[in-house]
Amino acid sequence: MQEQQYHQQLLNDETVSAFVTRAAEYCTLTENVDNFTKVDFIQKSIRLLSGLYAAMANMPDITNVTDRVNEKYVNESDWHRIYNQINRKLGYHDDYVDVYDPVAREDQDVSIVSLADNFADIYQDMKDFVTLYSMGNEEVMVDALWECRMNFEEYWGPKLLSALRILHRLFFSEENLQEEEQQEKPDQEQDEDEQTTRGGWLFEQTKQQYKKGER
Repeated sequence: MQEQQYHQQLLNDETVSAFVTRAAEYCTLTENVDNFTKVDFIQKSIRLLSGLYAAMANMPDITNVTDRVNEKYVNESDWHRIYNQINRKLGYHDDYVDVYDPVAREDQDVSIVSLADNFADIYQDMKDFVTLYSMGNEEVMVDALWECRMNFEEYWGPKLLSALRILHRLFFSEENLQEEEQQEKPDQEQDEDEQTTRGGWLFEQTKQQYKKGER
């Protein structure tokens, strides 16, 4: 009876309910990204990712109920579908410069990361969680919450913050995010133009990162 009360108290918690709602909304957004302009997608992503992080960070303590391994529902094909949709939507804004340890005094470890990759990884956790949670079995629901919390701390939480930082810069910068009409010109010329613009975007990010490091 005590365990059942714990389940009900946890599952009725307002923070848990908020997280479940945001997780479902995030899945819907990423599955239907083609229905939005780039600006709308970025704006909605900022709202949802912020809500996801806040809800999970304020989540009450969760105890693992069973030793079962939760079933996974997002396969490799699903992951690549989400990745490709978001990669196309963001275009040359998809890649960004990431600094793994920005407060380190020694040389910083810099790499090029894909926003679409982060979105797809977060989607994998959210979709698996939402699918398990929707089954209505209290033990499964609590276990799904516990696993999602563990993955948040080690995996998708840092990815979310990294993506949110870049989305914030994109949305509130002077970048022209309005959808541009496709101009009729050879494919090779389109590719060259996109690579040039993408290169400029990455170069500006790199300059900003190192300027911050010099302060």
